[in-house]
Amino acid sequence: MPEITENKNKFGTLESFIRSQHSTWKSLLSRASRNSSDADPPNDDTSNHLIPNLSSFANSVVARCSKILQIPTQELQHRFERELPESVKQPLSYARNFLEFCSYLALFQASRGPDYLSNNEFRRLSYDMMLAWEAPDAESEPLTKEATSCSNQQAEDEDGWSLFYSSSTNTAVQVDEEKTVGPEAFARIAPACAAIADIITVHNLFEALTSSSCHRLHFLIYDKYLRSLDKYDLAP
Repeated sequence: MPEITENKNKFGTLESFIRSQHSTWKSLLSRASRNSSDADPPNDDTSNHLIPNLSSFANSVVARCSKILQIPTQELQHRFERELPESVKQPLSYARNFLEFCSYLALFQASRGPDYLSNNEFRRLSYDMMLAWEAPDAESEPLTKEATSCSNQQAEDEDGWSLFYSSSTNTAVQVDEEKTVGPEAFARIAPACAAIADIITVHNLFEALTSSSCHRLHFLIYDKYLRSLDKYDLAP
């Protein structure tokens, strides 16, 4: 169909498949929900299974998605390989596409609850998804970037927010000026949650959020943006 073809050109094969195959998407989430209610939570040995294709940081993000979905990471990988087309499972793009798959499912599930934007873990995880997107595979360079010379404006911590976050997988992540997100990662992950961004205007939003930081998104700015959406009840 022309609409599906247009979406594939615009959003990429994986996202377009998920958006166009509504029955597959709903079925996947339905099974995730049943697993969550009918089965005991996966133990750490199962849920924290490392995916060899992924970087250590991407693995930590996938493990946190696994806990939200109450599906072991190994089972998520099996579903990805079983239910998505071969075109998104090619070696060069496998890690990034699998990370997107887990991120989309987890964001969809997490955003169904009340007041999710006020949840510190949700805001941290959604940002970490973008960081992991930029270095998803085992061969990726470490997630360190030189601080940009133009970012001399320090983000103020008005509410005493912690600059450290300990994930449910006991992985401590330091948030500093060297860990920032670029436009492509933001555009791929943020629209998966309608409250955060819209696929049509996501690039304009990124420009607005990064106008004073050389077009790299710092966590404190992203966090403050999500807090403002929650504070003024701007989420759809």
